[in-house]
Amino acid sequence: MLTAIDGGARGPVPAYVAEPAGSGPWPGVVVVHDALGMTSDLRRQAGWLAEAGYLAAAPDLFHGGRRVLCVVAVMRDLTRGTDGPAFQDLAAVRRWLAAHPRGTGRVGIVGFCLGGGFALALAPRHGYDASAVNYGAMAERDLDRLADACPIVASYGGDDPTLKGAAARLERVLTAARVPHDVKEYPDAGHGFMNDHPRSETPWAVRLLARVSHTRFDPAATADARERIVRFFGEHLARR
Repeated sequence: MLTAIDGGARGPVPAYVAEPAGSGPWPGVVVVHDALGMTSDLRRQAGWLAEAGYLAAAPDLFHGGRRVLCVVAVMRDLTRGTDGPAFQDLAAVRRWLAAHPRGTGRVGIVGFCLGGGFALALAPRHGYDASAVNYGAMAERDLDRLADACPIVASYGGDDPTLKGAAARLERVLTAARVPHDVKEYPDAGHGFMNDHPRSETPWAVRLLARVSHTRFDPAATADARERIVRFFGEHLARR
């Protein structure tokens, strides 16, 4: 279901919302897309989370302008801190889920690639009860901020040349900070292994970059990563 979430001064934030069966109450999950934005893949991500018992809201962070300019602006927000327009949109969606009449008030976040970076950046001190980071990056100089992070479950591809060593670094930082976590690297998976984008929704430039990053959908790794996320969220997000 497409809906418009009140974004305050920035206006409405378009989002795809997937509700579990029944009447609730359910924990909420903000689902943050990759660099392709609002796609059929993003709706499927929200769908499987709803099937697992979570009220999932997937905002379109590229709304309100030309696609290329929006992509650049959102990427810039991610590198500059946690108070840019994209972060404001995500905060509005989190508030909406926290106040939802059929919600429990507890909210998690899950992100993929670009969205994984947001899920990592927002894990410390931003009101989330759990974060699922899927091949998301954070500058090494900023990793110490994760000392105050909520519980994190993270997945990376061992055949992803763009994030070599990212899983090991995250494991080391979270262990030292005693943050509850589950970090796993899938040896044969490349970048974006949980995203199954049809060719019709993938621009040629993205397909070219996919060759460099070894981006490819991996059904087996995806199934395992989803199972880990559901189990981790069940422990740290679904509990009352």
